[in-house]
Amino acid sequence: MSDTPLSESDQTLEATARSLGLEFLQGVGERPPSAAFIQKIPIRYARHHCILGLADESDTMPVLIGKTASYPLLDVVSRWLNRPVLPIFARSSHVVAAINTAYQQQESQTQELVETLDRDTVLAELEKISPREDLLDTHGRAPVIRLVNLIFFDAVKARASDIHIQPSEEELVIRFRIDGVLSDTFHLPKKLQDEVVSRIKIIGKMNIAEKRLPQDGRATVQMGDRLIDLRIASLPSSHGERVVLRLLDKSARLYTLDQLGMDYDNLRKFRELVHLEHGLILVTGPTGSGKSTTLYAALQAINTVDRNALTLEDPIEYQLEGISQTQINEKKGLTFARGLRNILRQDPDIIMVGEIRDQETAVMAIQAALTGHMVFSTLHTNDAAGAITRLLDLGIEPYLVASSLIAVLAQRLVRKNCPYCSRPYTPDTAERALFGLANDSPGQFKKGTGCNFCRQSGYHERIGLFELLTVEASIRKLIQDRANATAIREEASALGMRLLRDDGLGKVFDGRTTFDEITRVAARANIE
Repeated sequence: MSDTPLSESDQTLEATARSLGLEFLQGVGERPPSAAFIQKIPIRYARHHCILGLADESDTMPVLIGKTASYPLLDVVSRWLNRPVLPIFARSSHVVAAINTAYQQQESQTQELVETLDRDTVLAELEKISPREDLLDTHGRAPVIRLVNLIFFDAVKARASDIHIQPSEEELVIRFRIDGVLSDTFHLPKKLQDEVVSRIKIIGKMNIAEKRLPQDGRATVQMGDRLIDLRIASLPSSHGERVVLRLLDKSARLYTLDQLGMDYDNLRKFRELVHLEHGLILVTGPTGSGKSTTLYAALQAINTVDRNALTLEDPIEYQLEGISQTQINEKKGLTFARGLRNILRQDPDIIMVGEIRDQETAVMAIQAALTGHMVFSTLHTNDAAGAITRLLDLGIEPYLVASSLIAVLAQRLVRKNCPYCSRPYTPDTAERALFGLANDSPGQFKKGTGCNFCRQSGYHERIGLFELLTVEASIRKLIQDRANATAIREEASALGMRLLRDDGLGKVFDGRTTFDEITRVAARANIE
């Protein structure tokens, strides 16, 4: 049931339902949609007339109606469905939300379409495109347009972060990166390669005639009520143009600090650090290790009405309420260094710099931290201690680093065990030997066997591994002496820092991930 007062149009709906002796729902609830309705009725028609069929075992199909004017159309819907219908009135906003959810959950038709495509057919309407594509609306589209939309739809539904369009000598392979791991998803006929690539380049407003030079493009597609930003990059290869698309879901939820996967001690320390009045906090790790997610969580934790928070990002991945966010544009001359110089004139309390890429940006970030601002940024280093030596390598004076830097958080992402198919198991001798575990080491070890929910991978979603180095007096002394990363890491460990590998083992012991995942991430990170 909904406690929100009825709008004027909804009051008219309720009165109409009452006069017709029909039911009016205050809330749609969890009633499942009809698969037959979704298959036969295009989403454009359902949205325009605000109607949705519900699953029912009887001969008569219940149909939600959110517009009074749609009631006379039920005879048409009944003929399309070839069965009688029972109208049920409901709030229009509830019906629209139910329509979007229902069509998002429809089964993918991509592979079926791939098997029936004909090259001569797909050429006809290739360049037809609306300003913003809706991935749920494939009805009546040219086959290649429908194919590309369905590929995007499958990628979003599978929570893919990237789509790879990779040509080979005999076929076009579509690959998705899901939870950080790349895998083949579809195999298209080679004869459709040019049409599929051209369609994607049109969406990204790229030059389809230029096939010998790399190009970049951007676009926004829609999936029901979700907006997905696409970053598109093409690259010539020996078998044709290769295209990679990065997907940024604008409606994806933002995480809070306690949802990232930090253990109790790291979470408590990090909360205290981000609430300090001034200083520099760095988050380090390779591309795709969750650095931006951590920074967004930190900003949410300290963003209050009495503090002015500004960010410089490339790209802006999520919109943060109450925070001024600036998009870096190096082509126009707006670099991190130049943007940071101008941000300091905006009277900030909190500054987030997307990445420290050069000496100029590093110097300005440190100066901002020393002059009373709280500064967050990222670096690409293997571990927390390596961030300190990277700053020194950029030419920053040791005394400036020692005075401004208050903490470095290194992180990685590992896949979590699937909640549906993971089962308890006993680690074998090789796993115990690799991680130095005794045969009687306690732990709730689990591993996924593979199911439809996790796409047979045994994993679903990811969790962070963290290594938090706080800059204590002894660490400052090492920085001023230009000590190497090994010496700094050893001192930080003596002060209680938990290494990435140890944090990962803790999550293996409580059944959240596996030894294989820790080995995969540790090998890539060169963690010892």
